[in-house]
Amino acid sequence: MLKYFSIKTFKVIKNTTVMSCVLASTLSQANLMSESTLKSTLTLDTSNNVVEKDNGFKGSVLFQTNQWVDNVGEVVGNKYFGEVDLSYNSTNTGSLDKKFEFKSRINDQEQLQFSLPETYVRLGFGENNEIFLGRKILPWNSLDSAWGFGKLNNRINFDGFEPGQEGLTGATVNFNFDSGFKVSLFGTGIYIPELNPGTKINKDDGTIECQNAWCKAPDAGADTNQDGVPDKDIFYSVNMPDISDVVFRYAAGASFGFENENHRANVFGIRKPENNISLSVEVSFDASEDIVNADVTPQVFYHNVAGAEYALKAIRNVELYGSYLRINPDNKPDEVEPLIVYTGIKPNKKFEEYLGTGARYKNNNYAASLNYIARISEYDVSEDTLVEYPRWNQAVNLSISTKLSRKLALAFDYKYDMLTEDRLTMLKANYQFRPNMVISAGANVIGSDDSADSYWSDFVNNDTVYSSFKYIF
Repeated sequence: MLKYFSIKTFKVIKNTTVMSCVLASTLSQANLMSESTLKSTLTLDTSNNVVEKDNGFKGSVLFQTNQWVDNVGEVVGNKYFGEVDLSYNSTNTGSLDKKFEFKSRINDQEQLQFSLPETYVRLGFGENNEIFLGRKILPWNSLDSAWGFGKLNNRINFDGFEPGQEGLTGATVNFNFDSGFKVSLFGTGIYIPELNPGTKINKDDGTIECQNAWCKAPDAGADTNQDGVPDKDIFYSVNMPDISDVVFRYAAGASFGFENENHRANVFGIRKPENNISLSVEVSFDASEDIVNADVTPQVFYHNVAGAEYALKAIRNVELYGSYLRINPDNKPDEVEPLIVYTGIKPNKKFEEYLGTGARYKNNNYAASLNYIARISEYDVSEDTLVEYPRWNQAVNLSISTKLSRKLALAFDYKYDMLTEDRLTMLKANYQFRPNMVISAGANVIGSDDSADSYWSDFVNNDTVYSSFKYIF
């Protein structure tokens, strides 16, 4: 009877955040240590007018509501949220520095998300060399960060509009030579996957539900595709691995580059676990209970990530760049695959290759960029595999931000995928009415055909028209 169930029913279980809420509560005990050094120009913060110390403790508290237009913000977990950001930086002139960053968000469903973007100890040695121990972003490829792929570094992933970056946990050694050549080495035996946005797993009821607008929970029922035969409920069982089997995994990589006043270039390669946990599903039909059992097994896949980048400072405040990113995943996990009894649905990993180029302009009051990215690898997605659609395929991006005064700043960011016709539009205004208080207003709009197959079609209702208040201390 199981053959009558549409395999498409289980396709949405490709979302790896099924694991996140369970792993988050356990991995947080490890107190392991990242944040993007390549922020979008849309990320405006007029709080830079506030007099701050270079060293010491800083933080902010923010509240945002997303419902200023009817039917906007009505998606589960998308009505409003609060955030707390904390950081500590002990930048010294000596050889020992320390950095700590913590971000957290709680939404209207009381779902708590947290992130440690960059948290490390820096040790200087020699004339220009340094070693970072802890959680640090690897600034080796701007395509990965600017387009939100999350293949090299982790993503904060509180939301999909600006996913942000988390670093990798381990040891990073940078050698900087007087000639301009740079060598960066990374190695670790610790693996911390992306933990956000996360889902709610009810073991007793066998359900997996979303408490956040950016997660994709699997269907609660299976289609029989037969007239007169009702759909069947699905009972989910997640076979949680031992935390030690997840955390203790190696990664190693290197970047070789050159930089002077007008040129910047590098090539890199790294072998590491994917930043998301993958899932395989064993499906069976229980005739006595008249339900479908879905046995979910998390698996860790490795992939090889490589790339190259060149940037030229053409004229004052203007940079031209070209970038290449290649992701070559393993087809099997490095552990024994579960026995597939009836209908086994396994992850189908895809080779990805991207080329990007663009121009960036920035001075004290203005920032603008025009960017283009193209996926040059094939990406055929069949209906019976657990595979996620590419976030972007052949897309252009225009981003502009400006400070109109000491208190008022505006930003605009637009992305358009010419292959899938997905659009992402973001508008934002900040006004600093007190030295430590900022109010913001804006809109984030997704344009996509929800009946078509693309990454953004799953989130087409996640638009927001928002206002926020932020207190900085």
